[in-house]
Amino acid sequence: MKTLSEMPRCGRPGFSQNLAPPVVPSASAPQPGSRTRGNLVNLFNLFNLFLVSCSVSAFGAPAPPPPGDLPRLLNEAAACRAGQSLEPFRGLEALVRESVSQPAVRKQLEAGLVKLLGPASSFEARRFACQQLGIIGSQTALPALAALLGNDQTASIACLALTTYPPGKADEILRDALAFASGTTRIQIFTALGDRRDFRSVKLLAQSARDPDRAVAEAAIGALGKIGDPAARRAIAALRRGADPALAPALTEATLRGAEDLAAAGERKGALAAYEQLLASAPAAYVRRSALEALLRLDANHRRQRILAALHGLDSALKPVAIAAVRTLPPGVSSEPFAAELHNLSPAEQVWMIESLAARADVHARLAISMSVFSPQAAVRLAAIDALSRVGDASLVPMFARALGASKSPAESRAIESALVNLRGGAATDKAITSEAKRCTGNARVGFISALARRVGPAANPTFFGDVENSDPAVARAAFRALGKTAAQDEVPALLEALAKVHDKEVRPDAESAAAQALAKVQSAQARSAMVRRTLSQAKTADSRAPLLGLLPGCADAPALDALKAAAADSDPTVRDAAIHALADWPDAAAWDTLAAIYGQPANEALRGLALRGLVRLVGEENAHPDATLLSRYLLLLAGARNDADFKLILSALGGAAHPDALRLAVGLLAKPGVRPEAEVAVKKIAEAVKAQQPEAAQEALRQIQPANSNSRSR
Repeated sequence: MKTLSEMPRCGRPGFSQNLAPPVVPSASAPQPGSRTRGNLVNLFNLFNLFLVSCSVSAFGAPAPPPPGDLPRLLNEAAACRAGQSLEPFRGLEALVRESVSQPAVRKQLEAGLVKLLGPASSFEARRFACQQLGIIGSQTALPALAALLGNDQTASIACLALTTYPPGKADEILRDALAFASGTTRIQIFTALGDRRDFRSVKLLAQSARDPDRAVAEAAIGALGKIGDPAARRAIAALRRGADPALAPALTEATLRGAEDLAAAGERKGALAAYEQLLASAPAAYVRRSALEALLRLDANHRRQRILAALHGLDSALKPVAIAAVRTLPPGVSSEPFAAELHNLSPAEQVWMIESLAARADVHARLAISMSVFSPQAAVRLAAIDALSRVGDASLVPMFARALGASKSPAESRAIESALVNLRGGAATDKAITSEAKRCTGNARVGFISALARRVGPAANPTFFGDVENSDPAVARAAFRALGKTAAQDEVPALLEALAKVHDKEVRPDAESAAAQALAKVQSAQARSAMVRRTLSQAKTADSRAPLLGLLPGCADAPALDALKAAAADSDPTVRDAAIHALADWPDAAAWDTLAAIYGQPANEALRGLALRGLVRLVGEENAHPDATLLSRYLLLLAGARNDADFKLILSALGGAAHPDALRLAVGLLAKPGVRPEAEVAVKKIAEAVKAQQPEAAQEALRQIQPANSNSRSR
């Protein structure tokens, strides 16, 4: 059995649970992750052999059979084929584990496994034997494994076992086999020699790398890359000169692997030379990027120059690497030369550079990012705004004012507002934003008001109150929106007074909404009512009284309702209409009588319709408790209905009244052709709700709509 000093150089053979044929690695397909595989796999094999040497009973492994069962197990295993029982293999595996501490058993088992390699055994048995000899095989098994290399079918499983042997005889066997091996077997042997890093095979591999068979040549090149000693690197370099273009990927991969090995071994000079060669000539963009990344990592003294060279160069594949490396430069390195390149880059590259400069955040970086806020490219502007929101302070406030004034989209304006909110600097930045808000105009002032509301809150209310009468409607609206969020209870009267002074129809909706939001912060309904009525009493014009009347339903006390009733009888149509609108929104049935009177004797049809909508809402809210009063109200509504639209509106509420009398009202409306569909819906709903208590009435009502349903289906 192999000792720890004889660890395998590549993957540990699997056990019999996997009877699939081994996969031969392709040397033609570059695999970036494979370059570091050797070291990881070596560690993996150390762990696997450690497991073999430990007790595995805790993992449910079967107890090993008696050593006397070995002949039987070998005979059964020799005949085992895919799809048959794996018990013989499992028994032999158990003996392999047991042999760790029993040299005599191990020797006997190895001899049996060697016999299992013979031509009389099935392919599955021979592969299994190679797997186990890869674990416990000694020099004794080498001749039998060597014999398998003469056959294309068994060469792969022999390489599987030989790869785990220590340097020396196994390497010699593999090299000697090349003299008679065919193309497929040669590829497998090359792979094994590369995995074993057999430096004595470099000459043979270099010769085979010029083989006319491309697969053979690529496998040889791949093996040279894995070996990675000076002779192998020289061979690869020689092959690169005048090589078949078809072999370029394999040669590039091998060169890259060699460069990584040199870097890992601390041979910096050689690694730099290899990476420089790859950077200059590798056809694959990912290889050139990898080479530049490595050069920037290994050559810190020239990192700045290399970044600038890549930025000035024509190879666009390298620029993302160079831009990303800017943020890795030491703090003492100025960002000025990289900031100067910003305008020379493509829009996407500018976005990346802005992120790298933001990570550095020195004076030159911030200046360049600030200039990018005015870029003609929207993506660049947004990237600059976002970056400055993370690294900026009070000094950027005037610049953001200019940017808001020049903003080309709502999304951009919102981004600038968010940046103002997030700027560092605490009170100093708050002061700068407040001062700038007073100086700027138009869109900039609107944005600053919004940012102040989010950043400063109630402390900025004096500024907002100063802007509610601004001649620019957009500014006044923004100020009212801010006050709706920030006004305190003791500022509500002032906000109501500001609402009463609004005459611009464009501003009024925001003013009304702000007043309603601020009023909602006052918990007492009586206090809310008193505030509104006090302001209402001071309002002298119809335009100033109308918006205040709309706030009274949110107060909902008796004095507020009385104020609305009085206003509903006002001679001024503006006041009267506003009062009736408010009554239609009253939250409970206390407004019923007033609305019913308007419904019965309206000043105009618009007010009648408004009163009807308010009344229908109120009866709909009372449907949960149907009684004589509710039904009398439905009767009143139906009696005053003037057209099909009125009846449809009333039916939309009537369908929720679970009462036999309501059912009769709905059935009566079936006779009106213009509303029959709505009446049928109401009849069905009410009948379903009352059928348990009034089955006959419900059945009769449903019978009256069935003929119509049947006729419609037949049509």
